[in-house]
Amino acid sequence: MRPFDRRQILHALDVLTVLIARDQKSRYKSTAMGVVWAVASPLLFLLIFYFLFAVIMPLGIANYASHVLVGIVVWTWFQTSLSEAVTCIPYNATLVNLPRFPVAVLPVASVLSNGVTFLMTFPILLILVWVQAAGPSLPYLALPVLMLVQAVLTLGLGYFVAALNVSFRDMRYIVPILLQLGYFLTPIFYDLSMVSERGRMVLSLNPLVALVTAYRAVLIEGRWPDWGAVAAVFVFALILLALTLRFFRRSSDRFLEEI
Repeated sequence: MRPFDRRQILHALDVLTVLIARDQKSRYKSTAMGVVWAVASPLLFLLIFYFLFAVIMPLGIANYASHVLVGIVVWTWFQTSLSEAVTCIPYNATLVNLPRFPVAVLPVASVLSNGVTFLMTFPILLILVWVQAAGPSLPYLALPVLMLVQAVLTLGLGYFVAALNVSFRDMRYIVPILLQLGYFLTPIFYDLSMVSERGRMVLSLNPLVALVTAYRAVLIEGRWPDWGAVAAVFVFALILLALTLRFFRRSSDRFLEEI
C-alpha cells in the first residue's frame, strides 16, 4: 500500500478528531452520572482493593491506596483501548464502506479516546499521591514519555486484534479472557517484591509491568524511572506497531467483504 500523502494525512487527522469527539460525547450519554463515571469507576475498584488488602488481609505495601490507583488507572487505559479496538471495524461498518475512509484511524481513535479518559482521572490520582506519598517533583517530566510509550504499545496490539477480529470473530471473546489474565500478571493490587525471583522473570515478559513500575517510581517515589526498561518497552512497541500496522493494511483489503 502506498504511503499517505499530505492531503491524506490531514484528512485522517480530521476524521480522527471527529471520532474521538463522538466517542467522548456518547460514552456516558445515557448514564445518570455522566462523565463522573470516568473518575468513579477506578475509585470504586480502589475502595474494593483497599478494603481487601489493606484492611481484611493487609499486604504491608506502603502508600497502598496510591500504589493501587496508579495500577488501576494505567491498566484501565490499556484494557479499555484493546476492548474497543477489537470490535472497531465491524462496529463502524458504515464508515468503513465509505469511499476513501481512512480505516487505519479506527484503532487510533480507540486508544486516544481512552487516553482522554485516562487524563481525566489523572488529577484525582495526583491528589491522592500528593496527600499520601509525595508532592510533584522533577521526575514528573518523564510522565509524557511514559504515556507515549504506553500509547504506542497499546496501538500496536490494537491494530493486530482489530484486523484479526474481522476474519476471526472469536477474537472479541478471546481478548477479554487474555486481558483478565494480564490483569493478574500485572502488579496492580500487589507488589513485585512479593513475587519469587522465578515469578518476576515470568512477569518481566509483560511490558505493562515495566510501565506500571515506572509510573509508580515517578509519582509515588519521586524518582526517575528505569530508563533502560522503558527504552526496551518502547523499542518493542515500535517494532510491534510496524508489524501490526502492515498486517492491518494488508488485511484491510478484505474488510468490505467480511464485515
